[in-house]
Amino acid sequence: MNTSLDDRTVQAVLVVVAVGLLARFVFLGARISHYDEARVAWWGLEYLRTGETTYRYIIHGPFLQLLHRPLFAAFGPTDFVARAPVALITGLFPLVALWFRRYLSDLEVVGMALFLALNPIILYYSRFMRSSMLVAAFCFVAFAALVRLLDGDGISYLYTAAGALAFGFAAKENAIVYALCWLGAGALLLDTALFRPRQHDSGWDLLTTTLGDWRQRYGPDTPAGRQRLLGYGLHLVGAVTLFALLTFFFFAPRGTEAGLWTGNLSLTLDATLSDISEGLDYWFGQGEETTFTTYIERLGLFVKTTLTYAGPLFVLSLVGFVVERYARPNSRPLVLACAYWGFASVLGYPLGTDIWGAWIIVNALVPLSVPAAVGLGFLLDIGRDAVADEDRVSVAAVAMLLLLVVGQVAVVGGGAVYAQPTSPDNELVQFAQPQQEMRASVDATTAAAAANTDGPDALFYGGEDFVTMDETAVRSPACINWFRTLPWAWYLDANDVSVTCANSTGTMPEQLPPVVVAQADCTLERAVACRDNPEALSPPQEIAQRVPDRYERHAYLHRTTGGSYFHGVVVYVDPEA
Repeated sequence: MNTSLDDRTVQAVLVVVAVGLLARFVFLGARISHYDEARVAWWGLEYLRTGETTYRYIIHGPFLQLLHRPLFAAFGPTDFVARAPVALITGLFPLVALWFRRYLSDLEVVGMALFLALNPIILYYSRFMRSSMLVAAFCFVAFAALVRLLDGDGISYLYTAAGALAFGFAAKENAIVYALCWLGAGALLLDTALFRPRQHDSGWDLLTTTLGDWRQRYGPDTPAGRQRLLGYGLHLVGAVTLFALLTFFFFAPRGTEAGLWTGNLSLTLDATLSDISEGLDYWFGQGEETTFTTYIERLGLFVKTTLTYAGPLFVLSLVGFVVERYARPNSRPLVLACAYWGFASVLGYPLGTDIWGAWIIVNALVPLSVPAAVGLGFLLDIGRDAVADEDRVSVAAVAMLLLLVVGQVAVVGGGAVYAQPTSPDNELVQFAQPQQEMRASVDATTAAAAANTDGPDALFYGGEDFVTMDETAVRSPACINWFRTLPWAWYLDANDVSVTCANSTGTMPEQLPPVVVAQADCTLERAVACRDNPEALSPPQEIAQRVPDRYERHAYLHRTTGGSYFHGVVVYVDPEA
């Protein structure tokens, strides 16, 4: 297989990767942080500050926190820096298509890379500081390495698969589901092979012949067979050991009594295994709470969002699967396995998710990129044959379909990813995303805090779901309702903004700090009015009457599409600060 830089297919994939990286990094820090992004980033910042961290399953695997500490130390805690690891890894991810050149045509390889680089859903969550795309990328690399291993390309691919799977598990716990999908797809391929044995008299004949060949080559009957069996057994133990060591390294606590570098290996191992067990119990118990009605609703959202933002990929994957299974004399197991894996993910992930977020769709789109590339190649082959036959009608039809595919990706992707990344009309926006107008509030707050030298920088004022007045809380700022006001905690601590709090039952400070952040009155029924008209957001009267007229007013809806922790926020900033 030619993989040199002067190979045209390699060059095409490298161009796709370059475009994908640019698409991921341009304006990467512009969108205001989502609730989940802020929660994970804050813990990375806390690790930098304290030197202590443990696996917190509620924010998924520890991979990002471990990366954020050195990145924040070197480049500062910003949205751009927090999202950069996801953007970089997923930007390079389409290179994995080159590992499939033995099984796919050059055209299909480039098509697969294009889908992984520029599909709107994949691109949106590649610019999102969340582990969904990371686990998809790492686990798909592990799958590709296993394919190369089974094809006889060397034992090093076994270790590559083990390492990539460990990285995937450290990113997010559903890496285990990926392995189960591979087993399921393998079982379907085995059933197909036994049902249609081709050169053999029956499926049983195929099975016994294959097992006989394996016994002759690897069995204990001959010294060479015993040596091969022992060698592969040792390599398997080595790969499992590599996975276990990497998993232990990622999940082990740092900076605590049971920390990784304390020298107490037994205590560290016990704490690590306990944390992993607790996390797996939590995440894999979610499906038990899903009712049939909830499942149907989430499946409907899954399919609707997929068709809206990844319609070409999904439809072409169906075309590719049908062509591969029914129109080829010898179906390629790789294409069928990825199709089974992807279609099973469409049905399975709405059942296992605890809340709805379109990020779960990437778990299906990544494997479906393979049959989609086959479908795209089939469409282009029809066009090429039509050109050769001077069939203008067919050429025009294929050109129109390709134009629709490119146009849909460009228009939908441009709108969802860049123009409206927080809009409620964007179905990729999960309900815990604040309105983009919060960015102006955050920028003004951090600027005022940087210039302030006297007393607290900001006052937070509101009810119990906005401030708690608990100065002993572990998370900082302590007095705010940390979970219900995210992403404020991330921006406040990242920029060293000192905070004080007040509520209607307490006494406000005589002199207001340069920034006042107040909970504003709004209901779900008035969400549209509050979102589209900031003047509709009304802070408490005791705040509105106390804030001097010179303070600039910023207002936004704290949750773009409603959902939990819904409220409005009004921020007053002293321009003289």
